[in-house]
Amino acid sequence: MKRPTGFSAFSVIWSGQIASAIGTRMTAFALGIWIWDHTGRVLEFALLEFCSFGATVIFSPVAGALVDRWNRRLTIILSDLGSLAATGVLLLLYTVTSVGVVELYVVSTVTGAFLAFQYPAYSATITLMLERGHYPRANAMMSLVRNLPYVAAPALAALLLTFTGIKAILAIDTLSYALAIGTVFLVAIPKAPGQDGTVAASMWRDSLYGFQYIVRRRPLLALLSVSFLVSLIAAITWTVMVPMVLADTGNSAGQAGLVQSVGAIGGVLGGVLVGAAGRRSDKMRYVLAAIVCMGVFRIVYGLADSFWLWSLSLLIGWGTIPVIDGYGQAIWQEKVEPAVQGRVFAAQMFMENLSLPLALGVSGVLADRVFGPAMRPQGALAPVFGHLVGTGRGAGMAVMCIIGGVLTIVLGVAGYAVPVARRVETLIPDSEAQAVEVPTST
Repeated sequence: MKRPTGFSAFSVIWSGQIASAIGTRMTAFALGIWIWDHTGRVLEFALLEFCSFGATVIFSPVAGALVDRWNRRLTIILSDLGSLAATGVLLLLYTVTSVGVVELYVVSTVTGAFLAFQYPAYSATITLMLERGHYPRANAMMSLVRNLPYVAAPALAALLLTFTGIKAILAIDTLSYALAIGTVFLVAIPKAPGQDGTVAASMWRDSLYGFQYIVRRRPLLALLSVSFLVSLIAAITWTVMVPMVLADTGNSAGQAGLVQSVGAIGGVLGGVLVGAAGRRSDKMRYVLAAIVCMGVFRIVYGLADSFWLWSLSLLIGWGTIPVIDGYGQAIWQEKVEPAVQGRVFAAQMFMENLSLPLALGVSGVLADRVFGPAMRPQGALAPVFGHLVGTGRGAGMAVMCIIGGVLTIVLGVAGYAVPVARRVETLIPDSEAQAVEVPTST
């Protein structure tokens, strides 16, 4: 049987990733609830994601070099296979012994290391499988992989936690990884330029090449700087959004899950709209407008005090993410030569993901030791924000969302004011017009 090619092949792989992402999101939500129930502190809650993203950041440069050297199919399969093994080990631990937060952190770290291969591999594979005009649509579909699971996964995970426990969730996650691996065998994936068996440069030089490529192109560096700062601010506030709902609802995992599910519908709708809109010549303007909109509704989330307001603000704010990711990544795919995309996209991911462990490392401290105490009835910030968000356990986290929203708006407006960022699409020629020196061994 002839394997599907082009957009049909991409859709097959995408369907497997959707299934895998649903299982992974269920596991992440369940483990977060487990940690919150056992510790009651944001710091331990944040450390779970810190371990995962920290490992992704550390391994990204090496992963990018290997993506450009290895067969793309093999790279994708190994990434999913490693995550499957890590989840299977965690399921075994829950089955035969007691599990503490240390074991969760270790498994999260291993999973994060394998995830370092996924982003550069999939982003680079899109350019091999599809025509240029399909990039935004494909990126929007990949944003659905990140957003669609939030619609049902948190609520389903909360239901399974109540009636079956965490082992059933881990078993579903393991099976979903196996399904994702199976879809990769069903399609045809073209060989990337440069994967012709020749000996590449040293691993060290290959790992640094992506950073050097970006630094030599100031508009791409400006685009990456905007992405880094958006990710940094968003991650700081995102970490406290679930604990804030839990704190304000008496630890209601059901409400916290439903808020995320409703919010994720916005991400799905945003992805659908980007996919329907197709190719745009002014993608950066859409990216910056979406950043401003994200900031506005992050402020609304901090001011909200009910399920409906939390859900509405997250619905609209989450809807901006596919616009930022879909059009932003299409710019990278159009401007970077396919032969070096693994290394460049890994460097891009390194910087964007570096913001996440940095944010996760400080968000718990800010919530538990700075803004939390400052928003107690006699706290230093209570006279300033108390009339907006009240005082008490969740008030400090609400203030963090408000401040994060204001900073996000400032960042979006600043992007409009800086020509090298706003005009990245015209300042950098498309990849066909570039002469890129690919490093080789000497």
